[in-house]
Amino acid sequence: MTKKLNISIIWKAIVIGVLILLMLIPLTFVKGAIKGRLVYKEEAASKIINSWGGEIAIAAPILNIPYPQKHVNEKKEVSYSTQYAKFAPKDLDVKVNMVSQSRYIGIFEVPVFTAQVTMKGSFDKISSDLSAMKLNESFVTLEINNLKGISTPIFTWKGKNYDFAPSVYNSSLKLRVPYTYEYSPRSSYAKYYRDDVVNDLKSLSSKIDFNNDTSEFAISFNIKGSKSISFVPLAKENLYQIYSTWKNPNFSGNFIPDTKTINSEGFDAKWNINYMASGIPARLDNADLSSALFTTSLLIPVDNYRAAERATKYGILFIILTFLAFFVFEITSKKPIHPFQYLLAGLAMAIFYILLVSISEFVSFCWAYLIAAAAVVSMITAYLKFSVLKNIALKHTLVIAAALSALYGYLYILLQLQDMALIFGSIGLFIGLAIVMYATRNIAWYEEQ
Repeated sequence: MTKKLNISIIWKAIVIGVLILLMLIPLTFVKGAIKGRLVYKEEAASKIINSWGGEIAIAAPILNIPYPQKHVNEKKEVSYSTQYAKFAPKDLDVKVNMVSQSRYIGIFEVPVFTAQVTMKGSFDKISSDLSAMKLNESFVTLEINNLKGISTPIFTWKGKNYDFAPSVYNSSLKLRVPYTYEYSPRSSYAKYYRDDVVNDLKSLSSKIDFNNDTSEFAISFNIKGSKSISFVPLAKENLYQIYSTWKNPNFSGNFIPDTKTINSEGFDAKWNINYMASGIPARLDNADLSSALFTTSLLIPVDNYRAAERATKYGILFIILTFLAFFVFEITSKKPIHPFQYLLAGLAMAIFYILLVSISEFVSFCWAYLIAAAAVVSMITAYLKFSVLKNIALKHTLVIAAALSALYGYLYILLQLQDMALIFGSIGLFIGLAIVMYATRNIAWYEEQ
């Protein structure tokens, strides 16, 4: 007795493989549609940011003392230019109340805030050579990347009131301003730096009376911004406290809070940073402050577009598992399923992601996922029951519905996990393969002759 391959099973497997490859086409369109909505969302967010104020970075306050710098050219001609020695405070105590709110354009939400900033501290005596410096022309600057939404600062120096005004010169300090990268592979925002913009600080200045003595100051102002606020701890001793009613903060950058409280009423975070940790010298001329920057961001807890984009990464895997389940059911029950019917089931699974995104624009992601998954599972189950497998028993129909529901439940759990997603996914695939191997244990892969 000889054996040969069961050609009908082999051909059916090949056809299913081709159908799986064809399903890459609608999945690609789905991914493109989601990215298109992401771009549209960013365009809407940009309109809000442009009108309200962008991400804020503050390096302040700084004591500036002008001095003449001598230049000699090739012809031995002497000329002078005015330079500015910049000094950091001795100590700095900063309190920030981020009065937060959400702004909308259509259905798109952007977190914005008005930061109420209060700074107190002192400048110490300067040990540098002051013979060439013009102490009587000293001034203090606030150096901020975006002055669009700032109020007029209230400034006291040694108990006397002074006024800030826009500076007539650009800041010489360097600071790579952080920005939010929306297409992070993780579910939370990630911070990146614009290497092409390193001199993005603007100055407000106030002339003061400095006699090279210990000088106490106090500054308070409001500034509008969106998404995040960043600070550079310039002083020898820095105390920062940031609090807000926003319930979903994220702390990033070079320093995380020493203490923080996050609850249903908002958050309260505190930093205690000295100049040994920040690496910022007392004299700041032409310094790059990026290495000491720390950021507090206001996050939207669930971004439906990023979650849906993550879900599409599992799209082809889920189609493979569904087609494989259909194939196993077909050859074990000897009830044929036409390739076109496979294709329709695959298209229904691809439409799931469009449903998920569109519904999640109006309800929470959890409810959107439940509604979209229930709709697709019901449609595929009904199609199998009343068209593909008309004579199938009710209990078999319920088994199919339960299997599809478990598949979508498994995907939802994967989307909620971050660090454990790989191990959970691997275990799930192992269990799925074991089930297929068990279900196909009695299949006659060879025809006896």
